[in-house]
Amino acid sequence: MFRTKLLIGFGALALMGQTTPTPDPHRPTPTFDSVAPTLPALERPAVLIFSKTNGWRHDSIPATVAAVEKLVRARGWSSYATENAAVFNPAQLARFDVIVFASATGDMFTPDQRAAFEEYLASGRGFVALHGGGDGSHPGWYQQILGTGGSYTGHPGGADQFQTSDLIVDRNHPATRHLSPRWRWTEEYYAWTAPPRADVHVLARLDETGMRLEPKHRMGDHHALIWWRCEGKARIFYSALGHDPESWSEPAHVALVDGAIGWAARKRGTGCD
Repeated sequence: MFRTKLLIGFGALALMGQTTPTPDPHRPTPTFDSVAPTLPALERPAVLIFSKTNGWRHDSIPATVAAVEKLVRARGWSSYATENAAVFNPAQLARFDVIVFASATGDMFTPDQRAAFEEYLASGRGFVALHGGGDGSHPGWYQQILGTGGSYTGHPGGADQFQTSDLIVDRNHPATRHLSPRWRWTEEYYAWTAPPRADVHVLARLDETGMRLEPKHRMGDHHALIWWRCEGKARIFYSALGHDPESWSEPAHVALVDGAIGWAARKRGTGCD
């Protein structure tokens, strides 16, 4: 009887034109992890590549992870890539020298996992956030660590989503030393209501001249896109670049991320002593 009623119910929905909605791969159902993964043997230095998405899921994540893995391997270091936030526990985080957020988005951590992340940073380790790792889906405590100074206002959409312009570069950092003072780049350019925090060191800002931007996406001469700061003794680095998978095969961009990882691991550069 129950099976008959169930079939009738589904038949009625079909007759009414109602179907089960197709899940949006860019908007996964948020989840929280409780069982930590089993880590492989890791030689130091070691990099944790984290790409969990409780917010928007970027198509570039596989390319980002692969590019970072290749960079780490070229250094002779170890890496471990995961989307399991339960790896954020004191024992396992202690095995890593740098954490890289590969467009990880959303509110991803339980209170204990957040505490483990903050303790990791308090120990003076390194953190690199890439593209979606700095969008508006993250909670306020994380935005403070990253150095965001205002609310995220998004990026241009439609035909104007991707635009080419110059980035004005400060080359006095291992991540940007190889770039020209004006670096031509195509991107979906993030924007915020205010520049980064006062303790942030801006490495690249957008030249908005000639761009098609709504007022909410204009920041004038303070449109920072790449920066670093200190959270205590921890080295924090953020780059808003990297939306397109193709950008992860661009040598200049990949070299920027390589320099950021080396700096965060305290192998090059100064700061946060």
